[in-house]
Amino acid sequence: MTRPVCYSIVDLPDGSFGVVAVVGSGKVFRRVGLLTLAEAEECVEVLRAAMAACRAPVIDAPADLMGAAAQRRDDQAGRGG
Repeated sequence: MTRPVCYSIVDLPDGSFGVVAVVGSGKVFRRVGLLTLAEAEECVEVLRAAMAACRAPVIDAPADLMGAAAQRRDDQAGRGG
């Protein structure tokens, strides 16, 4: 079975929105600079369509979980791992 992709729409400090997605392997993808919530939701729909082609479920995850996953990946990347 294909591993799920978790995503979260986040409010950025500059007032824009971002979409953070974590694939099953733990790799983090970000799309930032979306000016409206509608743009962020449209981005998620594109993600859902792409993942449907791979038969990967897309799950809305709480932002705090997504932030922790993204931070862990960034920390690992900084350590070369």
